[in-house]
Amino acid sequence: MVWVVASGSGAFAQTSGPPVLSTDEIIAKHIAARGGLEALHAIHTLRMTGSLRISGLDAQVAYEEDIARPASVRIDVTLQGLTAVQAYDGKTGWQIQPFQGRKDPETLSSDDAKSLQEEADFEDPLIDAKDKGAVIENLGVQQVDGGPAYALRVTLKNGDQQTYYLDPDAWLAFRVETRQILRGSEQVSVTDLGDYEKVAGVYFPFEVTSGPKGQPPQQTISYAKIEANPALDPAIFQPPAGAKTGGPAPAAGENKK
Repeated sequence: MVWVVASGSGAFAQTSGPPVLSTDEIIAKHIAARGGLEALHAIHTLRMTGSLRISGLDAQVAYEEDIARPASVRIDVTLQGLTAVQAYDGKTGWQIQPFQGRKDPETLSSDDAKSLQEEADFEDPLIDAKDKGAVIENLGVQQVDGGPAYALRVTLKNGDQQTYYLDPDAWLAFRVETRQILRGSEQVSVTDLGDYEKVAGVYFPFEVTSGPKGQPPQQTISYAKIEANPALDPAIFQPPAGAKTGGPAPAAGENKK
């Protein structure tokens, strides 16, 4: 188990700052730290199960997320016998939101489906960026919560920007700042990644905390188990027949990057 956090308590304390590295050097070290390209490419599906803690909600919420290459994802959040679903099959995003009184499936707009598109990339966009249509800008070494971190800004194919902050010792991402344009308005969120464990030779974060930038975190996902290459029926990602055009996706339980 590897724990990667940003803190002001000296977690990154060094006698001198980390060396200046090129984008290719940083990404190569990051890929090696994750487990290497061969191990990453050998994973075709993921099933992640655990719990979701939502700020202000004192209840046990079950969380399950299934991902399949090349771009499918489904998230099930269950509370008191009701299950909310958000999914993307590579073309269409859809949801079922019983907590909002909507029990019928609804399709999502292209804006609201963007977070699901990004969630489906379990490798992260720093890996095989060119093939994914992403552009990476090296922001150099920046101070994050009192310590240095390598910062890489990724402009995704869908226009969103994600800035990855990498621990200069472990070379794993501990924070991702995401900028999106949703319905004409810019939204910025921050996701902190920690409690890394190796699954099928690849390190994954087992705790993911997120919320709007500058505000207290809204939610924390704690994974009890991550399975590599489970058998997943492609039908679970596809919108049910007759899905109606729905409203905007809710903020909670949908995005970890």
